[in-house]
This record gives sequence, C-alpha cells and structure tokens, in this order.
Amino acid sequence: MIKEVLTILKNKLNDPENGLKDGTRIGDIAVVDDIAKHEDETSDLNDKVVITLLNVEEEPTLKNRSWYTRTTVSEDPLLYDMKKQNPPAYLNLYLMVAANRNAYDKSLSDISKVIEIFQTNNVLEYTDSNVNKNFRFRIELHSIPFEQLSYIWGLLGGKVMPSALYKVSVVKIEAIGETNVNLIDEVNIKSIKVD
Repeated sequence: MIKEVLTILKNKLNDPENGLKDGTRIGDIAVVDDIAKHEDETSDLNDKVVITLLNVEEEPTLKNRSWYTRTTVSEDPLLYDMKKQNPPAYLNLYLMVAANRNAYDKSLSDISKVIEIFQTNNVLEYTDSNVNKNFRFRIELHSIPFEQLSYIWGLLGGKVMPSALYKVSVVKIEAIGETNVNLIDEVNIKSIKVD
C-alpha cells in the first residue's frame, strides 16, 4: 500500500490540468525515488520534483485491535462462528518532496505549487478493483526544527534544496487470510475434585 499511496501523490502532482507545469515539456516532473541519489549520474533525477519516503510510524491510537471476529451463524439457538485474523497495521508515512530543478526559481515555484496542490487536496482516496481494499488517507504539511532538517539532509547527501515535509496518515496494511477458531460448546467436569 505504501507504493500505491506514493503513486497517487505523484499522479496528483503530475495532473495535466492542476499539477506541476513546465512550458511545453513532455513527461512527468514529479517522480517517486530516493533523493539521496540526486548526485548519481545514472539516477535521472535532474530537473525533477522527487517524492521520498523518510520514515514509517505505526499509529498508536489504532494499535489495540481484536484478533478475533465473531459472526452470528443462527439466531435460534444462538450460535457464533469465530475467526482469528491478525489486526491491520495503521501507518503514518513521513515524506519529503524536494525540487531538484535546474534553476533555483523553478524549484521555489514548484515547492509553492506542491504546497498549494496538497493544501487543496489534503484527503485522497485509493481505489482498487476489490472494493474492500479502498481507503482514504490524509496528507498534511509537517514542520520540523532547523537542526532536524539539517540532520535529514546530512543523511540524504548534504546538498540542501527547496523541499517540504509531509505526514500521510493513516495507511492501512492488512494481511489476507483468517483462521477458524473452534469454540468450546461442551465442558466435561466429571474429573474435578473439590476439597
């Protein structure tokens, strides 16, 4: 799901009507890639706006979910069916959108446009052919102190460029498959001795 979310963001930035524009240029301006490779000759990140995943965090408020689901099989007599399934992981993604453009003024314009696009479209939806896999997520600007930003750019290669940090919440990742649980419907207590 992480790849799909980043692809949705990339497509939103490359939208022909309301996305990033560069004259008559053909092709995508925004790409999903590792900004740390921006000085690599083979990376093809020159003159692009790069979306990079910085961190993944589990949403703590949605962590304690039940491992079991109960469905009613019959009303008379009242019977239940229990299934065990790992609860889904709800994630927050921290992203950097960096403008690695050839001209500094283009980089500034692109970052301004990125902020405008995500401010206008701050709730996006992932749609799948399987309706049960559809979900919505929220993207919001994430501010950090200068020291932390300097540390991040140091880890990414040192060359600071115009960028914006975003928090995407909440992305649901769920394992497929469930296990049947046999319910106890009869108890034999003949062998218990009470003193």
